[in-house]
Amino acid sequence: MTAVGDVAVDAAVTAAALIEEARSFLGPTPGPARVGRDPVNLPMVHHWCQALDDRNPAYVDPDASTRGHLIAPPGMLQTWIMDAPRDPSAPSPNEEVMRRLDAAGYTSVVAVNYDHDYLRELSLGERVSVRTYAEDLSEEKQTALGPGRFTTTVYEYLVGDEVVGIGRMRILKFRPPRASDVGERVRPAVGRDNAFFWDGVKEGELRIQQCGGCGMLRHPPAPLCARCASTDQGYVVASGRGVVYSHVTHHYPPLAGVEMPHTALLVELEEGVRVISELASGADPAQVRIGLPVELVFQKVPGGQLLPAFRPAS
Repeated sequence: MTAVGDVAVDAAVTAAALIEEARSFLGPTPGPARVGRDPVNLPMVHHWCQALDDRNPAYVDPDASTRGHLIAPPGMLQTWIMDAPRDPSAPSPNEEVMRRLDAAGYTSVVAVNYDHDYLRELSLGERVSVRTYAEDLSEEKQTALGPGRFTTTVYEYLVGDEVVGIGRMRILKFRPPRASDVGERVRPAVGRDNAFFWDGVKEGELRIQQCGGCGMLRHPPAPLCARCASTDQGYVVASGRGVVYSHVTHHYPPLAGVEMPHTALLVELEEGVRVISELASGADPAQVRIGLPVELVFQKVPGGQLLPAFRPAS
């Protein structure tokens, strides 16, 4: 009994020492600059504007721009350094903080917020670099995810030696729960627009919303048809047959009411719509591949909730 207690005390002392080490790396002295792989370029700007439906002529139309040249959307600031190589032998101060938080048991992470300050516009052809440092580290907080500490990393974006933008990312590093501490799975939010779907699950039916105006099938449900703007929404019952369009298998950290490994599926139904679901219990994740024919089953999860899932078609 004493030995167990001693181990617990030693672990607490070690964690406290690691936190003190982490605090020694706080401050406004940044690490080495990392240079972005590609300069600011028009093809990437085109992709961004298309994805976000941003029609500002200053980004894509030199004849309509009031500046006499094109600029990059400010929100793309982080884009230009995403592939900037790191030197493992020269970690930045914030990386040193993260390493010690990991060693102290705060191995899981969730982003809290990311703020940008734009100091000037970027022009095509400029190459952006970034250097970082850790700004703060909180005392341990009790959160819904578990005990954790908040820390802020500051990103200084540069063109040459000129700072052109500042980013601040605040994250929570927390201790994940043990598998034995994990309870029931979080229940889905049921409202007026999707109640018919969950009523169908109770009846053993996979119901897909169908517009009463134009007949368009849509999932997830919505109050308004994206094609004809009708509010007359009904449903059809899907056959339950389809193919795997995409998939990912989650191993860690443990999730409430979820047996690991857990394979999430994006299934394209033979009716032509895609639904996010999961691999049925007992099926082998190693069998899953894009294009795999699957069929619908309904299974209960811890807590008794009934959910749709898919297994390889027999």
